[in-house]
Amino acid sequence: MKIGPRKVRILVLAAGLALFCPTLPTVGDERENVDRIKLNIDAIEYAKKLIAKGEVVVDGRGAWVHHQPSSEEENEFIRQHGFEEYAKWHLGIDEGRPEATKARYKFPCGDFKNVHRCAVLAVKSRAAQYNYDEIEHAASDLLQMIEMQQGSGATPLP
Repeated sequence: MKIGPRKVRILVLAAGLALFCPTLPTVGDERENVDRIKLNIDAIEYAKKLIAKGEVVVDGRGAWVHHQPSSEEENEFIRQHGFEEYAKWHLGIDEGRPEATKARYKFPCGDFKNVHRCAVLAVKSRAAQYNYDEIEHAASDLLQMIEMQQGSGATPLP
């Protein structure tokens, strides 16, 4: 049987894939990422205090795209207040990332002034999507608090 140049290329490609496929992420690697992102208890408590004081914006699903702080606003907040305060606005901590980096903090819940309902909805949805069960349940609790506060001082947006 004669092997032409096209078949040789296919064989080389197949051999290359066989060599490199073991380096692709596996389900176990995804579980490792889930395990290293933990619920930020301090942020949950801080958000609860803000909600109880009525420092919450009751906005609609999807509005977080328009309400979330820009990278520049985040940097300015960190410059003025430090990473300890920045962390209070994020419901998750990626323990695989270095401290004092923005990459360590996940699942933002507000704009450094108020908790935003749309942000908490986004957290709940994304946490459920990636199986961050503790974070999803905490976001559900915050949403229940927001619903209870709606008639008592929360700031609604159109």
